[in-house]
Amino acid sequence: MTPTGTRPRIGIAIASGMLKGVFGHGVLSAFEERGLRAEVYGTASSAVLSGGLAAVGRARATGVAYWHQAAAGAAGKGMSQVVLSSIEEYGPTLRDGLFRAGAPEFLLATSRVTNPAAAEITQGPGAKELGRQLLRNIFTGDRTWVEENLAAEVFSSYADASSYASSDADDDAHADADARGGRPRLTPENFDAVSYASTRMMHAWSVPAEVGGEAYVDASYTCACPAREVAATGVSELIVIGADPFPVFRDIYASEEIVDGSTLDGATVRVIRPEDDLKVLGVDYAAASPEGLTGAYELGLAAGHRFADLRPGLLDPAGTQGK
Repeated sequence: MTPTGTRPRIGIAIASGMLKGVFGHGVLSAFEERGLRAEVYGTASSAVLSGGLAAVGRARATGVAYWHQAAAGAAGKGMSQVVLSSIEEYGPTLRDGLFRAGAPEFLLATSRVTNPAAAEITQGPGAKELGRQLLRNIFTGDRTWVEENLAAEVFSSYADASSYASSDADDDAHADADARGGRPRLTPENFDAVSYASTRMMHAWSVPAEVGGEAYVDASYTCACPAREVAATGVSELIVIGADPFPVFRDIYASEEIVDGSTLDGATVRVIRPEDDLKVLGVDYAAASPEGLTGAYELGLAAGHRFADLRPGLLDPAGTQGK
């Protein structure tokens, strides 16, 4: 609790992890059960759906069923169609809840393509090979192509009321975002497009992503976990949820570690992540067994409850969401 006896302002940032994101969904479901609500939710890539459901109080109701559906569809339909189908199914609930008066701020990270030549590649037949090369670059830490052609862009449902500065504030092409408070605005009208863009890993997603006529690709290339952006909203407690037992990094190139117990913009960072690689349960990034998904979700539930037990001052005495 704060000195005045009120609950501190909480932010939650959920890292991407493809199917391993089922662990984070379990954590968020436990939070919902315990009344641990955040004023700000930050999401990227595969965390968009689970984070959005948590923000509107529907994480527990959806549970692991979404992840079973996604894993089953990945092999048969391809990842683009899996994500587009999920947005079609869950989009109405999220659009209805996220933009209501009194809803928490929702941040949705993407990677904007910054020049026409790169846009042509990412939207065309060369995208798959480029995506494979960018994955290979993870092992060498080579971020050259990303730095030259992509920019992290985090959309906010509160953009017109925010007061914090954008990392792209000097970009004339996005001066309209600065006028709305420093971030491009997430709206019911662009929510589906931004959500898909955030997930589009080029090596496996065949359908190009555009928002407002501009090319976008997966957030993970530039912002796999928008912890800094959530911290910049003025939260005092920042809960970061990872999908691996390894350190949580800002992007897939490990450019910046998000450290448990550290401070970002005045917010104390609390990291929750699985103790073991979810592969031991049968859950990998792009493939998972039904039993493994259920087991990983239950691990997340247990981790979320342990966290709540240790920090009762973060719980909302008004009770849980979605009841």
